Amino acid sequence: MTIPNLNLAEFESIEMDLGGTACWRTVPAVPGWYAIETNAPLEALAECPVPAAGSSHYLIAKRLQDAQFLLGQGIVIVPDTKGAPYIVYSGEHGNLKARAREHIRGSKGTGCLSLSQYEIAKAYRWTFYYRPSEEHVPGSEGNKTLRNYLEQKWRADNGWPILCSR
Repeated sequence: MTIPNLNLAEFESIEMDLGGTACWRTVPAVPGWYAIETNAPLEALAECPVPAAGSSHYLIAKRLQDAQFLLGQGIVIVPDTKGAPYIVYSGEHGNLKARAREHIRGSKGTGCLSLSQYEIAKAYRWTFYYRPSEEHVPGSEGNKTLRNYLEQKWRADNGWPILCSR
């Protein structure tokens, strides 16, 4: 059996409403892969403030600093032109619906972008792409090792999303 590569053109998507509606309701609560796209320029992301104390939310400005070496090597995904959409985050998770919600609203239990806490993020478009494991590889039953493998393979083939740390 040949395992197909991940292709964002085959993913479903939702617009991430950072203003409070539960846009994640249509995302299935199943294992799979996801990616987050935005048209926010890197300069705007660098202005994101430090999250509230005690949260597991990512330090977005620090993620940009940490990625500087990779950026200099030309392997980080960046917008082609000002205002162009680009993938800033990709991952895998055992519950795509929960992960969409966490990246919008936050979570105390796992690291996430928690985009709704940043006023500057609300000025830009954010899209959550997702692909359930069973749709991509029928019979895989959400296998964690398969999810990790294809997540890393996608990054190796397409570039490193600037807000990812590992």
